[in-house]
Amino acid sequence: MSLRVPVRITAFRGHKQTVAPNGEPVTADELRTHLRETATGLPDSEAIAFIAEARTWIEQQTNIAMMTQTWLVAMDRWPSAREQWWDGVRQGSRSELYGPQSYSDITLPRYPLQSISGVNVYDEDGNATAVSVATVFDVDTYSTPGRMNLKRGQTWPIALRANNAIEVTYVSGYGAASDVPAPLAGAVKRLAAHLYAHRGDGCEMDDAWNKSGAKSMVDSYKLIQI
Repeated sequence: MSLRVPVRITAFRGHKQTVAPNGEPVTADELRTHLRETATGLPDSEAIAFIAEARTWIEQQTNIAMMTQTWLVAMDRWPSAREQWWDGVRQGSRSELYGPQSYSDITLPRYPLQSISGVNVYDEDGNATAVSVATVFDVDTYSTPGRMNLKRGQTWPIALRANNAIEVTYVSGYGAASDVPAPLAGAVKRLAAHLYAHRGDGCEMDDAWNKSGAKSMVDSYKLIQI
């Protein structure tokens, strides 16, 4: 009797930001205007720190990338190879043949997707081979979140390393600060203002997220998993 490889629940084995956004979607002056505060009461450095904290929290809670930033996602194997064939599977249930293990696309977590910068696959010794994204993959920047599929006639590049055998580097975000939708920039402003107003009070981020009104402004941009 064959042993089956367990199905992994998590789609991505590793995910990290490699290039941070160049600036913030809200300026120090905009936050001070919202708060009716002066530059003496709220210097630029402090204002930007509150803005960055708010923006980072919102992006982490939603997987939205506001301004252009670069991410790297690492996977152990391609999606169609997540579960190996086993004896008798052709006589199994329909879900064995058409379940999640048969998916042929890769979804990139941070959205909106701008582009795929590169794909590397690794052999058993950890040597990297660059894959031609334009030749092998069709990149979908229209969907939310974005995704990449194999082009017709292509096969998944060989990836043999036991862990993190595939690395996909991609760029996400709306663009510059002026390209960020107003509700998202407004949510950053509200959350940053709440953090400033309640500094030193032991304010919890979850409370600030809800009480500031930032969460309700972002909800229409957040993806809901069904």
